[in-house]
Amino acid sequence: MRLKSLPKKIYNNRKADTKAVYRAIDAAVGGSISIVKESIAKSYQGFLDAKINNLILDMADNNIETDELINFINSKSHEDREFMSNLVIKSLHSDNRITTFLLAKLSKNKIKNGSLNYYESSLFTNINTFTHEDFGIYHYAIQHLIQPEKIKMSPYILVPLEDEHYILAINKFCSFGILQTAYTVEGSYHKEENQIYIFFFKTPYSDTLYQVLDEYFKKTTSS
Repeated sequence: MRLKSLPKKIYNNRKADTKAVYRAIDAAVGGSISIVKESIAKSYQGFLDAKINNLILDMADNNIETDELINFINSKSHEDREFMSNLVIKSLHSDNRITTFLLAKLSKNKIKNGSLNYYESSLFTNINTFTHEDFGIYHYAIQHLIQPEKIKMSPYILVPLEDEHYILAINKFCSFGILQTAYTVEGSYHKEENQIYIFFFKTPYSDTLYQVLDEYFKKTTSS
């Protein structure tokens, strides 16, 4: 036996063993695993189809032609295929409608421009870590960002003390490079009586993301 064929043979044996163990466990519990899998497939098929349909409709709203999309799907490029695979997975894993809307925007940029820039790539990679409320907070923060009169003071938003979770949301966007943390003598935020100062800087992508979110919120509010 040649050495080159050994790893493949071991892998195939492991794969076969995994299937055998699965069948044994399924048989031991009276086929319960198979029943659950079939039940999930039947119950959620329509729900999963709806997610993909929403993605396709959002892509169409971004002037992506059917032929253009099909050509991209059938691309021989490893990078394009990896992007498409991740796009479907992220869409199925999304727990809010904004995520699908943003994925469609990013898909348009990928298809039209051939690649995503740094900020788009960061958002695409980490998009499933953001909640609907995170995006709402971001939209609010950019809209209400206060540019201080004092030169040495960083830009900030002012929120009530009960909205302390805004700090976590802003920090999340900072950690992925979409916003930039601003540190003051007190730190990146400062509590004062019944309100909180949250300090941060915008990046070159901040206003772009705000405009996309603004489009989404105006669209959903009017419908």
